[in-house]
Amino acid sequence: MAEAFKRLAQGRFAGSSAKLYDVPSSTETIIKAINISNNTGTAREVTLYHCDNDDTPDDEQIILPGVSIAAGGFAEWEGTLTMAALTEIYGFAAAADAVTFTIWGIELS
Repeated sequence: MAEAFKRLAQGRFAGSSAKLYDVPSSTETIIKAINISNNTGTAREVTLYHCDNDDTPDDEQIILPGVSIAAGGFAEWEGTLTMAALTEIYGFAAAADAVTFTIWGIELS
């Protein structure tokens, strides 16, 4: 198995549920950290969750349940989240394009 600790995904949250990262086929992933930054002048609420490959976003498993990120602030989730091939991380913020995210982890293939 090849291992590579790296930035898995980076971008801005949408105002509605959107896929942030999906594990490639024939690969397992260990998510180790997620950074969320709010560079606006208003607090924003962010929700993160993951889905198994046979689930829909309605069958989510919550990572962060509607956490308020202060104006100009940030939050970091650190832990270990193992994900099988084709599983996904979804998320959304109270306002589109206002909050950024970066997902760090290890892909095993």
